[in-house]
Amino acid sequence: MSNLSVFKWLTGVLAVLCTGVMCIGMVSAVMLSSPDVVKPGEEVSIFIGNIGAGDPFQIDIIGNIKIDAGSFFSFKLNKLNLPLDIENPTLRVYINGLVPDSKLNVSVNQKKYNEGLDLDTADNTGLFYLDIGRSGMPKGIYNVEINGTAAKTQVPVTFSIAGTNTNAEPFAVSTFSISGFSSGIFDVTTYVKNLPPAPFVERKQFTVQDQFIATK
Repeated sequence: MSNLSVFKWLTGVLAVLCTGVMCIGMVSAVMLSSPDVVKPGEEVSIFIGNIGAGDPFQIDIIGNIKIDAGSFFSFKLNKLNLPLDIENPTLRVYINGLVPDSKLNVSVNQKKYNEGLDLDTADNTGLFYLDIGRSGMPKGIYNVEINGTAAKTQVPVTFSIAGTNTNAEPFAVSTFSISGFSSGIFDVTTYVKNLPPAPFVERKQFTVQDQFIATK
Protein backbone atom coordinates (compact mmCIF):
# COMPACT_ATOMS: atom_id res chain seq x y z
CA MET A 1 0.00 0.00 0.00
CA SER A 2 1.47 3.39 -1.02
CA ASN A 3 1.90 6.30 1.40
CA LEU A 4 -0.87 8.15 -0.45
CA SER A 5 -3.23 5.17 -0.08
CA VAL A 6 -2.42 4.93 3.63
CA PHE A 7 -3.09 8.64 4.09
CA LYS A 8 -6.45 8.40 2.28
CA TRP A 9 -7.47 5.37 4.35
CA LEU A 10 -6.53 7.06 7.64
CA THR A 11 -8.38 10.21 6.60
CA GLY A 12 -11.50 8.12 5.94
CA VAL A 13 -11.19 6.38 9.30
CA LEU A 14 -10.89 9.67 11.17
CA ALA A 15 -13.81 11.21 9.28
CA VAL A 16 -16.18 8.33 10.04
CA LEU A 17 -15.05 8.08 13.66
CA CYS A 18 -15.58 11.79 14.18
CA THR A 19 -19.07 11.46 12.73
CA GLY A 20 -20.10 8.22 14.41
CA VAL A 21 -18.28 8.18 17.74
CA MET A 22 -17.69 11.77 18.84
CA CYS A 23 -21.05 13.07 17.70
CA ILE A 24 -22.98 11.14 20.36
CA GLY A 25 -26.50 10.08 19.46
CA MET A 26 -26.11 10.12 15.69
CA VAL A 27 -25.37 6.38 15.34
CA SER A 28 -25.29 3.43 17.71
CA ALA A 29 -21.98 1.99 16.49
CA VAL A 30 -19.35 2.20 13.81
CA MET A 31 -17.26 -0.57 12.26
CA LEU A 32 -14.40 -0.07 9.84
CA SER A 33 -11.84 -2.62 8.76
CA SER A 34 -8.59 -3.03 6.86
CA PRO A 35 -7.40 -4.44 4.52
CA ASP A 36 -9.81 -5.77 1.86
CA VAL A 37 -7.50 -8.52 0.57
CA VAL A 38 -5.33 -10.57 2.91
CA LYS A 39 -2.88 -13.42 2.65
CA PRO A 40 -3.37 -16.34 5.06
CA GLY A 41 -1.98 -15.27 8.43
CA GLU A 42 -2.12 -11.52 7.68
CA GLU A 43 -3.70 -9.39 10.42
CA VAL A 44 -7.13 -7.81 9.99
CA SER A 45 -8.33 -4.90 12.16
CA ILE A 46 -11.93 -4.14 13.14
CA PHE A 47 -12.86 -0.78 14.72
CA ILE A 48 -16.12 -0.49 16.66
CA GLY A 49 -17.41 2.62 18.44
CA ASN A 50 -20.19 3.68 20.80
CA ILE A 51 -21.01 0.38 22.51
CA GLY A 52 -22.85 1.03 25.78
CA ALA A 53 -22.88 -1.00 28.99
CA GLY A 54 -25.75 -3.48 28.81
CA ASP A 55 -25.94 -3.39 25.02
CA PRO A 56 -26.58 -6.76 23.33
CA PHE A 57 -23.70 -7.47 20.97
CA GLN A 58 -22.91 -10.05 18.30
CA ILE A 59 -20.03 -10.60 15.92
CA ASP A 60 -20.19 -13.16 13.11
CA ILE A 61 -17.09 -14.35 11.24
CA ILE A 62 -18.22 -16.30 8.20
CA GLY A 63 -15.80 -18.01 5.83
CA ASN A 64 -16.38 -19.71 2.50
CA ILE A 65 -13.35 -21.95 2.03
CA LYS A 66 -12.27 -23.14 -1.41
CA ILE A 67 -10.60 -26.55 -1.26
CA ASP A 68 -10.33 -29.86 -3.09
CA ALA A 69 -13.23 -32.20 -2.37
CA GLY A 70 -12.17 -34.98 -0.01
CA SER A 71 -9.35 -32.90 1.50
CA PHE A 72 -8.75 -32.22 5.19
CA PHE A 73 -9.01 -28.50 6.01
CA SER A 74 -8.47 -26.09 8.90
CA PHE A 75 -10.21 -22.77 9.55
CA LYS A 76 -8.09 -20.85 12.08
CA LEU A 77 -8.73 -17.48 13.72
CA ASN A 78 -5.37 -16.65 15.28
CA LYS A 79 -4.97 -14.23 18.20
CA LEU A 80 -8.57 -13.02 17.98
CA ASN A 81 -8.55 -9.96 20.24
CA LEU A 82 -11.95 -9.64 21.94
CA PRO A 83 -12.00 -6.07 23.37
CA LEU A 84 -15.28 -6.52 25.29
CA ASP A 85 -16.29 -8.41 28.45
CA ILE A 86 -19.31 -10.45 27.35
CA GLU A 87 -21.99 -11.58 29.81
CA ASN A 88 -24.01 -14.74 29.08
CA PRO A 89 -22.21 -15.39 25.79
CA THR A 90 -23.30 -17.94 23.22
CA LEU A 91 -20.72 -19.42 20.85
CA ARG A 92 -22.05 -20.88 17.63
CA VAL A 93 -20.23 -22.93 15.00
CA TYR A 94 -21.85 -23.90 11.70
CA ILE A 95 -20.13 -25.92 8.97
CA ASN A 96 -21.68 -27.29 5.80
CA GLY A 97 -20.26 -29.30 2.91
CA LEU A 98 -18.49 -31.90 5.07
CA VAL A 99 -18.11 -35.55 4.27
CA PRO A 100 -21.26 -37.14 5.80
CA ASP A 101 -20.66 -38.75 9.20
CA SER A 102 -17.02 -37.56 9.20
CA LYS A 103 -15.09 -36.53 12.31
CA LEU A 104 -14.17 -32.92 13.07
CA ASN A 105 -12.73 -30.84 15.89
CA VAL A 106 -13.59 -27.37 17.23
CA SER A 107 -11.54 -25.51 19.86
CA VAL A 108 -11.68 -22.01 21.43
CA ASN A 109 -8.78 -21.27 23.75
CA GLN A 110 -7.87 -18.38 26.02
CA LYS A 111 -6.04 -18.22 29.35
CA LYS A 112 -9.27 -17.68 31.31
CA TYR A 113 -11.69 -19.39 28.94
CA ASN A 114 -11.30 -22.73 27.16
CA GLU A 115 -13.60 -24.79 24.99
CA GLY A 116 -11.42 -27.70 23.91
CA LEU A 117 -13.93 -30.14 22.45
CA ASP A 118 -13.44 -33.83 21.70
CA LEU A 119 -13.89 -35.09 18.16
CA ASP A 120 -17.45 -34.63 16.98
CA THR A 121 -19.28 -35.97 13.95
CA ALA A 122 -21.03 -34.33 11.02
CA ASP A 123 -24.56 -35.53 10.33
CA ASN A 124 -25.52 -37.71 7.38
CA THR A 125 -25.97 -34.63 5.16
CA GLY A 126 -22.49 -33.22 5.92
CA LEU A 127 -23.76 -30.53 8.33
CA PHE A 128 -22.32 -29.69 11.75
CA TYR A 129 -23.88 -27.18 14.18
CA LEU A 130 -22.69 -26.37 17.70
CA ASP A 131 -24.28 -23.98 20.22
CA ILE A 132 -22.46 -23.36 23.54
CA GLY A 133 -23.77 -21.09 26.33
CA ARG A 134 -21.63 -19.81 29.22
CA SER A 135 -22.00 -17.30 32.07
CA GLY A 136 -19.22 -15.04 30.85
CA MET A 137 -16.47 -14.51 28.30
CA PRO A 138 -13.71 -12.09 29.39
CA LYS A 139 -11.91 -9.70 27.08
CA GLY A 140 -8.59 -11.05 25.85
CA ILE A 141 -6.85 -13.01 23.14
CA TYR A 142 -8.51 -16.15 21.73
CA ASN A 143 -7.42 -18.81 19.26
CA VAL A 144 -10.15 -20.57 17.32
CA GLU A 145 -9.58 -23.67 15.20
CA ILE A 146 -12.06 -25.75 13.22
CA ASN A 147 -10.87 -28.89 11.43
CA GLY A 148 -12.80 -31.23 9.14
CA THR A 149 -12.95 -33.07 5.82
CA ALA A 150 -14.52 -31.36 2.82
CA ALA A 151 -17.04 -33.13 0.61
CA LYS A 152 -17.27 -30.19 -1.80
CA THR A 153 -14.96 -27.60 -3.32
CA GLN A 154 -16.51 -24.86 -1.16
CA VAL A 155 -17.13 -25.25 2.57
CA PRO A 156 -19.13 -22.53 4.41
CA VAL A 157 -17.89 -22.01 8.00
CA THR A 158 -19.47 -19.68 10.59
CA PHE A 159 -18.10 -18.71 14.01
CA SER A 160 -20.32 -16.41 16.09
CA ILE A 161 -20.13 -14.79 19.54
CA ALA A 162 -23.26 -13.18 21.01
CA GLY A 163 -23.99 -11.77 24.47
CA THR A 164 -24.27 -8.58 26.51
CA ASN A 165 -21.48 -6.03 26.74
CA THR A 166 -20.76 -5.24 30.40
CA ASN A 167 -18.70 -2.03 30.13
CA ALA A 168 -19.21 1.01 27.89
CA GLU A 169 -16.62 1.21 25.12
CA PRO A 170 -16.44 4.48 23.15
CA PHE A 171 -13.84 2.95 20.84
CA ALA A 172 -12.85 -0.74 20.66
CA VAL A 173 -10.33 -2.38 18.35
CA SER A 174 -10.39 -6.09 17.48
CA THR A 175 -7.63 -7.78 15.51
CA PHE A 176 -7.10 -11.31 14.24
CA SER A 177 -5.52 -13.26 11.41
CA ILE A 178 -7.05 -16.08 9.44
CA SER A 179 -5.19 -19.15 8.18
CA GLY A 180 -5.44 -22.87 7.49
CA PHE A 181 -6.48 -22.57 3.83
CA SER A 182 -5.09 -20.80 0.80
CA SER A 183 -8.16 -19.36 -0.91
CA GLY A 184 -11.64 -18.18 -0.01
CA ILE A 185 -13.70 -15.29 1.30
CA PHE A 186 -15.08 -14.33 4.68
CA ASP A 187 -17.42 -11.73 6.14
CA VAL A 188 -17.27 -9.93 9.48
CA THR A 189 -20.71 -8.74 10.60
CA THR A 190 -21.54 -6.84 13.79
CA TYR A 191 -24.84 -6.23 15.58
CA VAL A 192 -25.25 -3.81 18.50
CA LYS A 193 -28.42 -3.38 20.60
CA ASN A 194 -30.60 -5.20 18.06
CA LEU A 195 -29.54 -8.77 17.33
CA PRO A 196 -30.55 -10.88 14.30
CA PRO A 197 -32.92 -10.92 12.55
CA ALA A 198 -32.69 -7.14 13.05
CA PRO A 199 -30.49 -5.25 10.55
CA PHE A 200 -26.75 -5.47 11.20
CA VAL A 201 -24.66 -2.44 12.09
CA GLU A 202 -21.97 -3.17 9.53
CA ARG A 203 -20.74 -5.96 7.29
CA LYS A 204 -17.33 -6.19 5.69
CA GLN A 205 -16.13 -8.83 3.23
CA PHE A 206 -12.51 -9.87 2.84
CA THR A 207 -10.84 -11.96 0.16
CA VAL A 208 -8.24 -14.47 1.31
CA GLN A 209 -5.68 -15.65 -1.22
CA ASP A 210 -2.17 -16.97 -0.87
CA GLN A 211 -0.87 -14.97 -3.84
CA PHE A 212 -1.80 -11.44 -4.86
CA ILE A 213 -2.58 -10.99 -8.56
CA ALA A 214 -0.99 -7.96 -10.13
CA THR A 215 -3.30 -5.73 -12.19
CA LYS A 216 -2.48 -2.93 -14.59
